[in-house]
Amino acid sequence: MSHSFLLEPEIWKIQGYYIQPNSKPIAIEGNIQISWKEQNWFKMSMDIASDVENNITISCRYRGNLAHQEKHYTYVAQHSLLGNIEGEGRLGFKSIVQHHWSIGMAKKRRGFETFYVLNENTYFYTSSILESHNFNNIIEATLERSN
Repeated sequence: MSHSFLLEPEIWKIQGYYIQPNSKPIAIEGNIQISWKEQNWFKMSMDIASDVENNITISCRYRGNLAHQEKHYTYVAQHSLLGNIEGEGRLGFKSIVQHHWSIGMAKKRRGFETFYVLNENTYFYTSSILESHNFNNIIEATLERSN
């Protein structure tokens, strides 16, 4: 299976839910923009928000290196909830999986993201942030290519 997400410059619309322990899911939406500026280097910008009443905003700016024909990559990012993070990703047959960890913060947090291909224009996205051994939040969403 070849991936269209991450490997091609594109804007993706994201719609889903932000879930915290013992709380009702909060509807969120936003965009993910992917660009390739240099050979093997990509940039990904993600902006997600809820309605004004719930006041959830998440933004993340990634810069990563994925060599042509490789199945793994590394990246650094600035995350609105985690601060500076670094991580790695793997391209599987039907999914892209990323793991990241905060750097330079007193609280050690880490996260995990999966982009599961439904078709070339649609992915299912899950994301979680962990603090110690506990889930801090989870995002479940659908990504659709903006044409």
